[in-house]
Parts: sequence; structure tokens; C-alpha cells
Amino acid sequence: MFKYLFKRDTIFATIMVFVLMGLLSLIPLNTHVLDPIKLALQDFDYNDMAYSKFGKSSHTGASERIVVVNIEDAGRAEIAEMLRMITAAEPLVTGVDVLFSQPKDPASDSLLSSIVAGNPTVVLAYQLTTNHKAARPEGFLYEAARSKGFANFVGEAGGTIRHFPGQYHAGDSSFKSFSAAILEIANPGQYASFIKRKEKTTQINYSRAADKFATISGRGLLNGQAGAKFLKGKIVLLGYVPTDPYNVEDKHFTPLNQKAVGKSIPDMAGVYIHANIIEMMIAGNFVNKWPVWLVWTLAVLLCWLHMSLFIRYFLDKHIWFHLVAKMAQLISAVLIVYLGLLFYYKWDIKINLTPSFVAIILAVDVLYFYEALVAWLHKKFGFHSLFVHHAH
Repeated sequence: MFKYLFKRDTIFATIMVFVLMGLLSLIPLNTHVLDPIKLALQDFDYNDMAYSKFGKSSHTGASERIVVVNIEDAGRAEIAEMLRMITAAEPLVTGVDVLFSQPKDPASDSLLSSIVAGNPTVVLAYQLTTNHKAARPEGFLYEAARSKGFANFVGEAGGTIRHFPGQYHAGDSSFKSFSAAILEIANPGQYASFIKRKEKTTQINYSRAADKFATISGRGLLNGQAGAKFLKGKIVLLGYVPTDPYNVEDKHFTPLNQKAVGKSIPDMAGVYIHANIIEMMIAGNFVNKWPVWLVWTLAVLLCWLHMSLFIRYFLDKHIWFHLVAKMAQLISAVLIVYLGLLFYYKWDIKINLTPSFVAIILAVDVLYFYEALVAWLHKKFGFHSLFVHHAH
């Protein structure tokens, strides 16, 4: 393997792989024949297997910070009464993950407005509509609420929710996300640290499935079956949690979904996604990504090593070349995925391995092209190469 590692041909062939990758990235592909595969894999991230197959979050205990109150099918008057009872219990902060788009009943709307306007620890969720660099908050209680945040996720249109925007800037206006607005009240120090990250979107490190968050019935709260004193000092999230697994209202796909490819049923209610985001921000256990330069350095090193191996068998043992090349590609793919998952599972480090995969896959084909190229260069300009006059 190392016999040809520092040979000029190995280095030039490796460089050619990345030149080809750069050229391919500039070509717009429109291959309809691949659409079925594209649709199945377009939302696939192998790091999801750390959750769905290896149980990354399964060993985490129940949350001691957050309580979810399920509004079920309650109307606005009942929701207002739930809010009144919750705030009376003196929680640390109350997040209202319910979108009130338009006015309905003047009496209940007025009651809701007075609660969100009169209590700075009640954070109202709203929908933020964005168009290029413009943004418009939607919801008739937006102006009344003293504390508020947009509830938008990244990838809501049928995709897996892996990221969320902590803030959104549009011109001179700045909007906080729902989870960030809650964090600002619950833990100002961690909020200040989070804002310093200056990321457009932050990857969600899911620490808990829905059943790891204490959930009480809003109706039970109203009729006295659930004690409000349980909420004192907690982060309370008021939202809709479908009890029917086939009810997909306000439910989303997450990496915890057991079916990684071709998912059919969303697995987590939005309020639990917000709960995971808040837990992550308070604990500070963010997913850290390898910098781009390190990702490409790894790709170059792996491609260089593979190219050295391929050239050895191409020149010295050509009869075994194709078998060795395919086996090396397969074994490398398995090892790379395993190591990537290990880093993500153990240390919350995400490594973009796509450049490494592509480089190793292209290396064999580039080698044939390189052989033809140096043969022409030798004939035309007398270029010296290991491939010239080498019979196989």
C-alpha cells in the first residue's frame, strides 16, 4: 500500500480526483430516471441511525426541568383558563405553543390577550412568514404579547426536523425563535452563550423521546385531576399532543423515527421538539461540526491512501485489481460510517463524510483516465510515468 504512496503519479491522480469533483459540482444534473431513489434518500442522514438504531437518547432520564400541558381539543376560553391556572402556580416560564392566527370569540380572545400582555414570563409562539430578506410575523396576539418567539423549524414541509433557527434577521428587524425566547427567561446566562454561537441554524441534539417529558392533561388541570403545584419552578410548555398515533396534526419527522428511509408517519409533536431544543440549550450539549478545512483534509488523506493501494494492484497485480478495489471501497465505507456514528453517538461531533465517500468512489475511474492521459502525455511530450510501458 505504501510502496507508491509518495510517487508522483499517486499525487497527481489524487489531485485529479478532486479536480473532477469540482467540475461535477458545477454541472446541473436532471436525471428523472433517478427520481425514485432521490425521493427515498433526499431526507436521509446516516447520523440519524445514532438515534433510531443505536439508541443515542434512550439512556437519558426523564426531564426534571420541563412539563408539557396538553391542550387536547380545548377551545380558546379553556386555553385561557389553563394559562391562568399555570401562571398562578408560579412556573419559571410558560411557553404557549399554540398559534392564534385570527380573532374568533371576543370574550376568550380578550382574556388570552390580557394574560400574554400582563405576564412577561408567558412566551407566545407565532408563525414567521419569510420572503427573501423580508419577514412578517403572523398572529393577532403578536402585538399584545410581551414575550414571544417564532415556532418555525427548518424542514417543516414533510422533511426531518434536524435544525432550528435561533434568530432570524430581516433588514433592521430581528426575531427570536420560540425556544430561544423561553431560554432567555429561564436561563439568561445560557441564552447569552447561545447567541454568541452566531449560527443561522443550529442542529438539534435530541436527548429525549416524548415519553421522557412529564405530560399532563390540560382538562385534568381544569377539573382538579392534575395538581398545578407540580408546575412551580418548571418550564411549562402548553401545546397540542395527539393521543392517536395516526393523527399527524402538528407532528413532524425526527431522527428518532425508527424508519430511517421512506418514513410514513411523523413521530414527534412539535411541543416535544421545542422541549428537546430547550433542554439542549440549557445543558449546552450542542452538536459540534468539523470545520470545512478538516473535512476536506480527511477526504484528501483517505483518497491518497486508497489511490496508493489502487495503483499498487493496478500495476503489480492487475488480475486482483477490481476485486481489491471494490473490497477496499466497501470496507472503507463501513468503517467511515461506523467512525462517523461513533463520534456523533459518544461525543456529539458531526463529521461531513460526503467528500471522503465521493473521492474514494471516483478514485478507480479516475485511475483509468489518468493512465490514458499520461500515455498521451508521454507520446506527445515525453512525460515520464509509472504507467508508461507497464504491461498488465
